[in-house]
This record gives sequence, C-alpha cells and structure tokens, in this order.
Amino acid sequence: MTRRGLVPQALSRAQVESAVYAAIQAPSILNCQPWRFTFADEVTDQVIDVFAVRERSPSVVDPAGREVFLSLGAAILNLRLQVASLRREPLVQLLPEPTDRTHVARLRLGGPARLTALEQPLHAAIGVRRSSRQPFTDQLVPPEKFLQLQDAAAVEGGRLDVATGAHRAAVMSVLHEADFEQRGNAAVVRDVARWTQATGGDRVGIAADSLGPRPRDPSAAVRDLGLGAGQPRRPAADFETSALLAVLLTSGDAPIDWLRGGLALERVLLTATTLGLAVGVLSHGTEVADLRPLVRDPSSRWRFPQLVLRFGYPTASMPRTPRLPLDEVLEFHPS
Repeated sequence: MTRRGLVPQALSRAQVESAVYAAIQAPSILNCQPWRFTFADEVTDQVIDVFAVRERSPSVVDPAGREVFLSLGAAILNLRLQVASLRREPLVQLLPEPTDRTHVARLRLGGPARLTALEQPLHAAIGVRRSSRQPFTDQLVPPEKFLQLQDAAAVEGGRLDVATGAHRAAVMSVLHEADFEQRGNAAVVRDVARWTQATGGDRVGIAADSLGPRPRDPSAAVRDLGLGAGQPRRPAADFETSALLAVLLTSGDAPIDWLRGGLALERVLLTATTLGLAVGVLSHGTEVADLRPLVRDPSSRWRFPQLVLRFGYPTASMPRTPRLPLDEVLEFHPS
C-alpha cells in the first residue's frame, strides 16, 4: 500500500543486503541456488536486478532450466516481501527473453509502502520455511486450509489443483514411474549425487543429514533423493498414506510462466508454514518430460503442470539447508 505525497527514503547498503538475504532463503532445485543479484543506485531509481546462473544448476535433471526459473521466481517473491517490509514499494518487471535467459527480472524501488495484513505473516515465515523430506502424521489437511493454499497460488497467477480419486492414482503412478526412470538413468544419478553429497562446509547442495529417511514402502508418495543408493547411516521410516497431494500449474509454459510459477510456489509454501503445515516438493513427477503432462487433472482448464506438492502435518523438523554468502550472490554497482 503506497502512501502518496511522501518522499521515499533511499535504502542503505545494509537494507539492500537484508532484501537479498531474504530472497536467497527461497527453495531451489537441489539447493543449487542459481541466482545472482546486482544493486544500482541510479540518479532517480534504486534498482535490484536478478540473474540466472546456469553454471550453478543441475543441467541433466533440468535441461531446459524450468526448475531454475521456478527457483528464481520463489526468490523474487521473498525479495518483494522484504522490500515492502522496508517501507518501499517493490515494482517488479519479469524480463526473460527467448534469446537471453540470464537477466530474468528487475525490481525498482517505488514510493513509500508497507506490508499488507496478509503479507505480514508470509514475511515472518521466510526464515522458518523448510522443505520437508520427513514422514507426516495421519491427520488430514482440512479443506479450509487447502482453500487458503489455492488462494495463495491464485494471487500470483498460478493454480493449485488437489489430486483425488483417479487423478491421485495417476499422480502416484507418475511419481513411481519417474523415480524408476531416474534411478535407471546414469547421467541423472550422477547429477543428483553431485548436489546431494554436500558436507558441513559446503554452501550449496543438500547434505546427507537433510535427505530425510528412506521410505520402507517404495510406493510411498515421497521423493528419495538417494535414488536407491545404499547409505548405511541413513535410517528408514514408514511414511503416511494420507498426505494431501496437489499439482501446481501455470497458464503458459514459457520462461516468464515458470517465474510466475515460482512466485506462486513460494507464496503457497509460506502460507503453508503460517498454517502449521509441512510441504514436500515432489519435483521428480514433472522432471521426466514424457510423464510431466500426466500429473495434470484432465478436467482442469490449466494446461501446464510445474510441480507436485505433498502437504501434511510434520512429525519432525528439518534442518536448515546452507546458503551461499551474500558476497557471492550480490554485487553493488557504483552510481
């Protein structure tokens, strides 16, 4: 909400750093953190530009960069919320072009503003949101909470369809087939392993302690990032059978739609956090190109599925995954 007639105060270096720090708390594919930010203090504008870093991404798992753009969209939402918390209006322009997929967005600092009542709890959830790879309880997610998640996706131009009946059976079938195909693809196994063998000193990727337990039942609706590899120190667990499954969709399937999908994704994840829900990202269900269309409900008017999500109530917390230091993702350009 902009307050007219007031001269906005320029953001300090520390405030810009806080905005980018919030942005990089977003989830990214295999925690590869494929982003870079630049800040320029121009004569009439302060501008934060967002760039994709394709060298820092799983190129075999995500050859088109679709999940990289979903990750960047999620970061942009956090950036927007933090700028608003600093009492400046975040004016975001999504910029990806077919010939240049590097410069993906520009945020100009507008006039005086503040977080809305709906945005305040989302902003507070940025630092505590986690992607879950733990079992959930058998408690069902109430319909009224799922409606709030649907509303969150819609605010950012996305759609969240619950998977029930035949649609749920189709989604489960795709998840299992995708897991089988990825385990049998040596290049995919190597690419995933590259990002899931992080040690305590690594700032990218997912450490073994964050992979969660192996499912005892291979038909469970989870993603085993170990891809069946023998990991003697990693425990096994029984996963719930009643988790709510939903498909996040967009109306188009170009890079700008993937960014919008990421904005919707992060708003859903932050909303879920405020509702006490845990979320598992079952991205393998949309990573195998031939299987991706099959997670869509045939009756949905939304054509392009981007991710399958698993919602429930947590049985255990997830450790925080590492993040790159600010000096590796943020550059200040001289005025």
